[in-house]
Amino acid sequence: MVTVEVLKGFEFFNGLTDDSLAKLTELCHVHAMHEGDRIFAEGSKARDIHFCHSGKVDILIWVREPWNKNIAVHRAEPGELFGWSALVVPYTYTASAECVESGDEIRIKGHELLAVFGQNPLIGYTVMENLGANVSARLTQTRQKLVAEWLGAPWPTTSSSSAWGEPGRR
Repeated sequence: MVTVEVLKGFEFFNGLTDDSLAKLTELCHVHAMHEGDRIFAEGSKARDIHFCHSGKVDILIWVREPWNKNIAVHRAEPGELFGWSALVVPYTYTASAECVESGDEIRIKGHELLAVFGQNPLIGYTVMENLGANVSARLTQTRQKLVAEWLGAPWPTTSSSSAWGEPGRR
């Protein structure tokens, strides 16, 4: 069971009251993830949003030219959102997600969360504002990763002092 305290650990829910979070706990479902599992595929219909509760998940984008391969553009760790496309038209995953360290994820049906937003616009506004910040950071991170790939440079394994492109930092 997912509690209010668990949801408080996700920046996606920052700014929500305990009462609002309690409404959202009812929508949450915990699923086991095993190393090597493909959680969702780029281009597939997005029905759920995903949160890393434990373990680690690589976010991959397919780059046809010039590499013809998947590029890992982010590694989601506990407390991070890693599948948000079920909240945004056209409801199609823009990347793939693969488990690289076994753990648990929390899923929420996108249409159920959107229904809560319709009934509680303040919850919807707050969450969508957090989502916008996350998407913006991921776009920056993706651009940086692709430049590094293009230049053949190793991707940094430690965080830099810059918050630019780091999800959860505004």
